[in-house]
Amino acid sequence: MNSYNDITIHPHYSSSVQKKKYLLSYNGKYYEVSHAIIELVEELQQYKEEEMAIVAYIQKKEGKYSPEQVRKVIEKFIDPILHAVPKKQTFLYEKEVLSAEAIDQFSDLFRFLFHKVYMIVILAGMLVLNTWFFLTTHNLLLFNNKVNIYMATGVLVFMLASSFFHELGHASACKYFGIQHGGIGFGLYLNFPVLYTDVTEVWKLKRGQRCVVNLAGVYFQSYWLILLLVAFFVTGNDMLRYLILIMNLGFVMTLNPFFKFDGYWIASDLLGVPNLRQRSLELFSYMWNRLKKRPIKQLPYLLQIRRLERYGLLVYSVVVNLFMGYYFLYIIPTFLYRFVQTFPDAVNELILYLSNQMIPPFALLRNIGMQLIFLGLIVYLIYKSIIPLLKRHGRK
Repeated sequence: MNSYNDITIHPHYSSSVQKKKYLLSYNGKYYEVSHAIIELVEELQQYKEEEMAIVAYIQKKEGKYSPEQVRKVIEKFIDPILHAVPKKQTFLYEKEVLSAEAIDQFSDLFRFLFHKVYMIVILAGMLVLNTWFFLTTHNLLLFNNKVNIYMATGVLVFMLASSFFHELGHASACKYFGIQHGGIGFGLYLNFPVLYTDVTEVWKLKRGQRCVVNLAGVYFQSYWLILLLVAFFVTGNDMLRYLILIMNLGFVMTLNPFFKFDGYWIASDLLGVPNLRQRSLELFSYMWNRLKKRPIKQLPYLLQIRRLERYGLLVYSVVVNLFMGYYFLYIIPTFLYRFVQTFPDAVNELILYLSNQMIPPFALLRNIGMQLIFLGLIVYLIYKSIIPLLKRHGRK
């Protein structure tokens, strides 16, 4: 059996490299390759025997290469595709909760919303109403109502429903552009619980279309936000104001380009740079090797792309690594320090309420619960980060 026939060649791939690139897929993974590799794969797929394919390729190239040279190219660039290890998970933990089949009817139903006119009207309307909300709302962050368990539960249900609709947006955008989507799942990214949609086939699309798929979640949530904004302007209800602020905070989190949320993938597609986080680290590794006068095996991706995207990747590389350093070296240590300082007092206060047979304030229970959840996620992050290191060290 010719295993090369299991490799799929895609007709186009849009990136920012100076030389035109193409796309291969195998076993659910996608690979950026040159036209020469495409030609070689096509020959390997036409013949049952690899030797015959090599001979045919050499004849096609008018004897420019020897059989040994072609075989080395196969071993270096094509065989690793067939024997690739399972892709590294983006999430520390992930579990599919709704299969692709379960959401197919919904994504088919809502895909019409990605007509250009609908998108422009809704996004523009959301931005206008949202701007008006922030400019005209007095005491924006002042809330007089006391939060109780019923309100907290309602907010949680709203956030889950909104998040699910967000993921349905990604799936519907895939259907609009004629590609298949996977299921919707739950995952842990760093110490953030998230919902996600498998949109692996998005790599088949052009850069602009990929950006639309990445923005689709926020676009779908914009329908919710418009309804909330209109209802708030009519009623002035504090709970609506709170939900509007929550949705805007969610947009800020989702669209930031530092973590691998939607904003990261939008930045990746705008720059035309796949594996953006890895490419941002390549630059510093390259500079370090140059400083140490070590041999350079391969130029970093930064030096292979067009000038405009090169400046964009350079800025992104500096900013994202500064941000990640700030997050891991300041935010998390600061939380752990404050946890050690304040958590024992909060627990003592809780014990006093319970020992006197009094119901603890909801705010106290919320603070203790949120601190424990955040601490648990940090511990899980550290655990999942250390275990692979220990395993690699054990193999040496």
